[in-house]
Amino acid sequence: MHEPKQHHAQPAKTVSHTRIDDLLQYRFLSSPQVSPDQRWAAFAVKQADRDSHDYCSYLYLVDLVSGDVRQWTASGKDGAFDWSEDSRSIVFTSKRGQTQQTVGTSSEPETGLYRISVDGGEALPLGTVPFAIEKLQCASADWLLFTARATGSDLRGDTETDVEHVAPDADDYEVLDEIPYWQNGIGFTNGRRVGLHVLDLATNKTRELLIGEEDLEVSSFAVHGDSVAVTGRRFGGKAPVTDELWIVDLHAGDSRCLSRGALSLGDPCFVSDDTLAVLGTDMSVYGLNQSREILLVDLASGSIRSITPTWDRMPGNSVTGDCRHGGGPTMLARNGSLYVVVTEGGNAVLEAVALDGTVERAVDLEGSIDSFDVCDRGSVYVSLRPDRLQELYIREGDRETRLTSLNDDVLASSLPLPEPLTVTTEDGTRIDAWLIRPVGFEEGRSYPAILEIHGGPKTAYGTVFIHEMQALAAQGYAVIFCNPRGSSGRGDGFAEIRGKYGTIDYEDIMAVVDHALESYSFLDPKRIGVTGGSYGGYMTNWIIGHTDRFAAACSQRSIANWASMMCTTDIGYFFTPDQIAASPWDGDGAGADKLWWHSPLKYADKATTPTLFIHSEQDYRCWLAEGLQMFTALRAHGVDSRLVMFRGENHELSRSGKPLHRIRRLREMLQWFDKHLKGESEAAAT
Repeated sequence: MHEPKQHHAQPAKTVSHTRIDDLLQYRFLSSPQVSPDQRWAAFAVKQADRDSHDYCSYLYLVDLVSGDVRQWTASGKDGAFDWSEDSRSIVFTSKRGQTQQTVGTSSEPETGLYRISVDGGEALPLGTVPFAIEKLQCASADWLLFTARATGSDLRGDTETDVEHVAPDADDYEVLDEIPYWQNGIGFTNGRRVGLHVLDLATNKTRELLIGEEDLEVSSFAVHGDSVAVTGRRFGGKAPVTDELWIVDLHAGDSRCLSRGALSLGDPCFVSDDTLAVLGTDMSVYGLNQSREILLVDLASGSIRSITPTWDRMPGNSVTGDCRHGGGPTMLARNGSLYVVVTEGGNAVLEAVALDGTVERAVDLEGSIDSFDVCDRGSVYVSLRPDRLQELYIREGDRETRLTSLNDDVLASSLPLPEPLTVTTEDGTRIDAWLIRPVGFEEGRSYPAILEIHGGPKTAYGTVFIHEMQALAAQGYAVIFCNPRGSSGRGDGFAEIRGKYGTIDYEDIMAVVDHALESYSFLDPKRIGVTGGSYGGYMTNWIIGHTDRFAAACSQRSIANWASMMCTTDIGYFFTPDQIAASPWDGDGAGADKLWWHSPLKYADKATTPTLFIHSEQDYRCWLAEGLQMFTALRAHGVDSRLVMFRGENHELSRSGKPLHRIRRLREMLQWFDKHLKGESEAAAT
């Protein structure tokens, strides 16, 4: 295998086991982009910084001919980027030069734009725009397209939108007249749309596209010549779960709608001058759980047809992990073919799809492709593996070459890797499951175990490295995890549990626990804990109200009450009636009864399991009220319980929360399980 050339020093160290604060040393790679001449690939790298309690973000460059890799930018504040047409430089966003905002002051967001050459040297400032740029793409040598969310400062006046008429106490209140009125990771978004803008690099002036479509919030866009494809959803009281597809003439500004609210759509990409590809579904069979197909759009006629109507795959990487920070597109068009990341079992692989719908595997692996690009030589991708953190790879034919070694010497030298468990339920359903043995495992000893339940529910566990699991194993715990019905990677039929939450999925999970106890004599059945987040938090809440077999539980970013979840969270108004197949106003009380039947809060008076609740103050996906309700119910019934709330965090705490908060979260979990699953001497020893 070709060994990469590195131009940065990496301190070597010997690691005996995974420590909680190893998170501070991991490097997270994302967004590889091959230059137009296919000589170079640029990618982003993030790493936690203890001093700033945040993440530093850098851009790296790899020479695809020589294999030479170098750090390209050094500010630690560099973000979205795109290649110039001549492949000699990139344009990128950066917060370099900006000082931290003083607490209690208000300021409008802004983004600095810079250009840096592949030959090196200092990054040259191009100017500053008064927006927080989310995504950018070079449309030509002189024009840049970007998306940005309106700040809302001109939405708080009495009757005028002029800044002079903004009320002096405008920051003291929010006015809500639509749902969702807030979004996880963003905050209040009422009336603040994501728009598509064009920046003239010569004059530093911007203009907005899709003028007159103020209710349309842009989700994604792609540029090809003078044409821009745009997807987005339209608000106006209640935002739908479907999207619109638009084509905009970049120069003239003319626009036309090709699909208005009939489909749920992903990122668009141009196959040719007259053909567009987009992932989409009409949700007619499985609702929100229905996987998207590849749709081809004829730009002249506006006709839309599926080229993969029967492929039963789930586009996108839904393999659960906590060692990623950043992403990339799910589908790209290259050389007349479409390349799509799909989840298959516990892996995320890359498929090449011809325009006639023929599917071939482009990259097959054990692990996950987290972001990618494609060139004539092959596929360039960031991948996470069972025994290795993210690195950048290139696949040429059947040969894979690792291009980077940014995370060498970070992981333990000998990790306990997941051992597969195949469990067959009473009705004959196969459930994929795994067990990780404790570090330093010794035959003849008895060990406590922790059952981990993934979120989603339409996500999947695989064998990729998960820091949380390895940290628990390093502290003497066996870790059990599985993909019950409702999980992705096995087709939409397997994932279909609408209206069945807490039934077949609960039975599958309990069958896995039973099988693990039967298969591994070293597991102590009296010292089993359970934890999970989001859907996994819901299932943890459900489990403690339906069985007392677990000695401790940790419920994270959970759901306790489907009625309150429906009426307070950013997705609740459409997610709850779809997934539970009921709303509070159905059938003269029948809908309310069904929501309550599937709510863990209904069974909280039956719970006896000591339970730790972990929640984030700004989690608008599974709002704080869910954790508070369940915690209050347990305390009211005398159950040993504790709630830890993280300020400034959202639903992504465990995956991309502030570094020290992520460490504190894991320590809270470990201390809780040690207290209830280990004796004092055993806890002290580990």
